[in-house]
Amino acid sequence: MGKTRRKVEIRVDVYTRCCLTVIAVLLSVLIVALWAQPPSLSGQAIAAPSMGIPDSGRPRHIMIKELEKNTSKLEQLIRLFESGKAKVQVVQDDKSAGKLGARPAGK
Repeated sequence: MGKTRRKVEIRVDVYTRCCLTVIAVLLSVLIVALWAQPPSLSGQAIAAPSMGIPDSGRPRHIMIKELEKNTSKLEQLIRLFESGKAKVQVVQDDKSAGKLGARPAGK
């Protein structure tokens, strides 16, 4: 195999050159615009004087109180069910029983 060099010639049409030129110009405008802008303050923490420091403990305290209320109500229901003072009964009316294909009890 001989070492012959081939010359490869690539032709770029006018449309491709125009598109690449437009892209290069727009990127240059974007770079200049970003460079000319003053730095934003979004990266810095700035305290609002009128707002004050938020109290994150208050919502947690309220949530804990509500959970304690729900727990006590649930414990009351459990005591009622265990003592037999409360029962759960499932009742079906004739219309819904007919739709489901079930027969009402006692018929």
